[in-house]
Amino acid sequence: MLKILGSHTTFSGQTVLFRLIEQDDAALLVDLFHHLSPETRRLRFHLYTERVPEEKVWQEAIILSNLDPQRHVAVVATIIEADGEEHAVGVARFARATPEDREAEAAIVVRDDFQRKGLGRVLLTKLAEKARELGITHFAGWVLAENIHLMKLIKKLEVQVETEIRHGERKVRVAIF
Repeated sequence: MLKILGSHTTFSGQTVLFRLIEQDDAALLVDLFHHLSPETRRLRFHLYTERVPEEKVWQEAIILSNLDPQRHVAVVATIIEADGEEHAVGVARFARATPEDREAEAAIVVRDDFQRKGLGRVLLTKLAEKARELGITHFAGWVLAENIHLMKLIKKLEVQVETEIRHGERKVRVAIF
């Protein structure tokens, strides 16, 4: 039984549900990957992914859906499309090296056709709730310098932000809100 963490209604009236990633969600993650534009993939993964073999996509999806709940959490945003199937439209995750770490590396991606609809903020809020439950106080991550949409989202959260730039990437560290 899936545990729904909440829902969000977009400006167009579409309902998006939020839940934790489950062990058998690899296909959901592969589907999300294939619905991302090349630019969104580049901004999220920091590399061009147009020639990634399908086998590699599946291997990564299996790894990313099998999480140690003390070190990794992933929240997925899903919709039920006309085909009656659940489809992912975004995912936010964090990982920390040990269960004792108070800082975790965080990442987020939202499908292009669902960007600028408030999903990124809701995903990060749900992820922050789970992080606080585990004693995490800060999220950190590397962001491509040109990823202005993510930087705008972080600014809207009105949290303390530390940044440093190296080699075209910005390391961002924020207090959990």
